[in-house]
Amino acid sequence: TGLNFFAYQAFTGWATTYLKEDRAIPDTVVGDVLGWQFIGAAIGGLVWGFISDRFGRRNAAWGFVAAAVIIPVYLFIPMPIGLLELTGFTYGVMLSCSAIWGPWLSELYPPHLRSTAASIFNWGRVISMTAPLITAPLAEAFGRAPVMSLASISFLAAAVIWLRMPETVARRR
Repeated sequence: TGLNFFAYQAFTGWATTYLKEDRAIPDTVVGDVLGWQFIGAAIGGLVWGFISDRFGRRNAAWGFVAAAVIIPVYLFIPMPIGLLELTGFTYGVMLSCSAIWGPWLSELYPPHLRSTAASIFNWGRVISMTAPLITAPLAEAFGRAPVMSLASISFLAAAVIWLRMPETVARRR
């Protein structure tokens, strides 16, 4: 969960600054681009909930793989605003796969520990606080976009770990 939150902070935490300063996008358009990202995130929670309930919790790890692929596209491929909004929307949908971690973590433990186990998801937030401390000096040295790309690496590492964990949903026949 720490890799998830670090990745979120390393990319999404810089998104407004990146769009305004690096891409020179006007404030109103930055709001639209990020608005589409958050609409995607809201829809993504429902999508990944459906997928993980039907096909298993580990399948949601593919959302992190897709988010990792989308980030360099967003950062390094010039595109019109409409396509940037669509890319942000898609990233938001993929990012919301992390909503599955809470129930999945609780299902890994016996019933009497499930409420405590679900809170493990939030322990990752502590790690996210290190992201600005790490990414800010790196962004000054290497530029914002390359440093924001660290989120892809973090999402991929989280997906690998997730795919190696036990499945908790019995497949329906």
